[in-house]
Amino acid sequence: MSKKLSSENILDDVSKDFEDVIESILKTGLDEANKIIEESSTKSKNEERHIESQQSKEFDIKSRQIIGTAEMESRNSNLLLLEKNINKVFSAALKELSSNKGKNYPKSLELFINEGLDSIDESEILISCNKKDSSIVKDIIDKISSKSKKTLQLSDEYLTTSGGVIVSNTDSTVVVNNTIEDRLERMKAELRTDIANKFK
Repeated sequence: MSKKLSSENILDDVSKDFEDVIESILKTGLDEANKIIEESSTKSKNEERHIESQQSKEFDIKSRQIIGTAEMESRNSNLLLLEKNINKVFSAALKELSSNKGKNYPKSLELFINEGLDSIDESEILISCNKKDSSIVKDIIDKISSKSKKTLQLSDEYLTTSGGVIVSNTDSTVVVNNTIEDRLERMKAELRTDIANKFK
């Protein structure tokens, strides 16, 4: 009877030890499982934040790109409209100057010739103009020649311009284009710059 009790006690002790081992294993496993779940949850949250941050950055970049493109398209559209209107104004001015140069036109021609002479440091100068202005230009050349040390000559070849002159040295290596068309083009470039500066 005592052997039987002793045997039962041993079995109880073994069973208890076994339960303790299993419980310890289960606890360790549970702790590890909780740790993995917690780490996984933290990693997942960090990844979510990273994705949200990346999406936010991408959204900001896309927004800036869209706004930038829209601003550029608007600016280009405005510049095209501006260029169209400038060309229209200058075409009308050229047409007006072609038909009606005004009483001060001979003085303008003299100014154009003198500007060319100031830019060319040579003694022999060739001056070209259109056929219509040739008699006025010849009178101006005679007037300037009498006061200048330079020899001025009117070209035999006429220009197909609305007015103005081209002043050059005899071999045309230095040329000052003071035709009405060229002067208007230079004014147009200055006007474009002035208007563009106002829209900055």
